[in-house]
Amino acid sequence: MTGEMIDDGGATPDPARRPEVLIVGDRGSVARAVVERLARIGVRVRQLANPTDLELIDGLRAGVGAVAVVTRDDALALRLTLLAAHVAPDVPLLTTLFDETVAEQLRLAVPGVLVVSPSELVAPRLAEACLAPGRVGRQRRDRFGGRAPAIVDTALRLLVLSGAGLLAAFLIEALLSGFVLHESWVNAIYSSATTLATVAGSARAAHAPGWYKLVSATGILLSLGLVAVFTAALVRRLSQPRLTTVLGSRAAPAADHVLIVGLGQIGLRLALCLRRQGVQVLGIERDESVAGVRLAHEAGLPVVIASGADTFTLERLGIRHARAVAAVTSNDLVNVEIGLAARATAPDVAVVLRLGDGDVATETESLLHLGRILDAHRLAAESLADSLRSRL
Repeated sequence: MTGEMIDDGGATPDPARRPEVLIVGDRGSVARAVVERLARIGVRVRQLANPTDLELIDGLRAGVGAVAVVTRDDALALRLTLLAAHVAPDVPLLTTLFDETVAEQLRLAVPGVLVVSPSELVAPRLAEACLAPGRVGRQRRDRFGGRAPAIVDTALRLLVLSGAGLLAAFLIEALLSGFVLHESWVNAIYSSATTLATVAGSARAAHAPGWYKLVSATGILLSLGLVAVFTAALVRRLSQPRLTTVLGSRAAPAADHVLIVGLGQIGLRLALCLRRQGVQVLGIERDESVAGVRLAHEAGLPVVIASGADTFTLERLGIRHARAVAAVTSNDLVNVEIGLAARATAPDVAVVLRLGDGDVATETESLLHLGRILDAHRLAAESLADSLRSRL
């Protein structure tokens, strides 16, 4: 594929006009934003978009002050970075990588390279927007003073409710056996357990009052239903990833939390950034197969598989008690849709949108007034451009 060259003085500038920075990678918005940012601050720049190896070698041998590999493709970034480091080992080199493992290996292979994750640059700014002064969700506290966790997983909810129902049926049957049939408490507990399991009832039940028999029969029938529901919920719970729990770090918060819609590179790092600041988060992701869901599970973050643009889902996840909603998927229009749904469901809750197209961000902010809007590409480009300028 032929590389696209962009410079301010022709394809072969003289030494006095050589570009100070060579931007290598794809035609993505971040690379374009970096070029524009460098041009605004007076740095001469050339861009090689999707270059072949020979085109990159020629570009490096023409002489540059620094090289930046800017692309969303980690494999492409790795290849271009290794080639640039081999051809021009003395030229300052910056590259963007999302995968931390690949980044660490690249640092070991090329000690002088500066490896930057655009999502790491953007996440703190998004976290700052989520925590900006404003409305804080009403905190629902339990009797011990802590927040009562919410149960948002359907299987887990059924498991807890049916289990509570079975426990209630067991206690009621034991109390009836003890007070009505005058059995010892040991026998009452044993009789209650056998009745609940529909194995056998108390031998004294045949001589008990009629109302007792009716209550006991109703309890047995209810227990049959509860056991069926409990078993089905348990099987479903064990057969799917357990992304939320009743207690612990993966318990879904009930109030004063941040709903993060989209667990891509930016969403996951935003969640980790907020948690480091002591803020509870709840991730929402439509696609269970994305790597962010697995990484969030390993990090102990609660995740719900659902659509963040669904108002019913937002209600169920406690948006009215949330601190903020952050729409950070990779699709600008989907983020706008999520913002509209959040605003319609809970008008007082802060909404933070991650947008990557400057035009979309400007139009959304001027026309819809959805909340705090951050142009992710511009923010990343500013940091990358400043890092490049400092290395010249």
